[in-house]
Amino acid sequence: MRVLVTGASGFSGSTVARRLASGGHDIVGTFRRDTDFLARLRDVARLELVRTDLADAGQLAGPFDAIVHIAATSPGPGVDIATLVRGNIDASFALIEAARRWASRRFIFFSSLSYYGRIEQDVVDEATPVQDPDAYGASKLIAEQRLAELGGTFSTLALRLPGIIGPGAHRHWLASVASRLRAGEPVRAFHLDRPFNNAAHIDDIAALVLAVLAREAWGGFDAAVLGAAGSLTVRETIERLARALGVPAKIEEIAPTKTSFMLSSAHAIERYGYQPMEIGALIDRYGREIGS
Repeated sequence: MRVLVTGASGFSGSTVARRLASGGHDIVGTFRRDTDFLARLRDVARLELVRTDLADAGQLAGPFDAIVHIAATSPGPGVDIATLVRGNIDASFALIEAARRWASRRFIFFSSLSYYGRIEQDVVDEATPVQDPDAYGASKLIAEQRLAELGGTFSTLALRLPGIIGPGAHRHWLASVASRLRAGEPVRAFHLDRPFNNAAHIDDIAALVLAVLAREAWGGFDAAVLGAAGSLTVRETIERLARALGVPAKIEEIAPTKTSFMLSSAHAIERYGYQPMEIGALIDRYGREIGS
């Protein structure tokens, strides 16, 4: 299968592109800038790298049997709403239109739990209501809505993702916890005795993408929440990461600013064969990956 993977210069995109190429697919990976992640892909067999802006996706040398859309603009200093719109809505719409012309059969979209906005229930699944998402969450919501409108065009799966764990990932809560632990600083957290499984390892996500590409096309739009299996309390999560890093855990409880919730991956497990790592094993592995 010929597969287009966007965002190949990023942590998630580089891992998925490598996994799909090693799984026997012919991969074209797009990127906007050079990174250390990209450098590790230069000699991967069955993988072609193309520098492009996704606004120009229609100029790529298609067709492609499947699209795995990972590239995104994340919130951060200097990233205004106009930048988020260009990077996450305009680029996604251009890619979707190109995929229609290519008659692509599958479209896998890396969405986010930010899609839901303010979460007020104990367990998040695909039916969780959307409430006041921020600009980033709204950009994911709008891209999902466009894909849902075209439900008869592709077999589409939107992966609503938590913090993605693995060596080199840094835009998630566990990375900030690890940074404070290694610096000998106290970790300030709330809901310390509430359950936590709000993470997924990139290797589990890449394996799911590979499995989805191998299954029969299903037609229509679907979404799936991904998280770790099982749960630890927030306190146990911090303490376990500290042990994996070989450092003491200093924890300060603070007043909550958000509600606490668990993630249900039942739909992804039952329909698509997602095999999430147990949260304790995930924390142990992440500690080894960043501690070496």
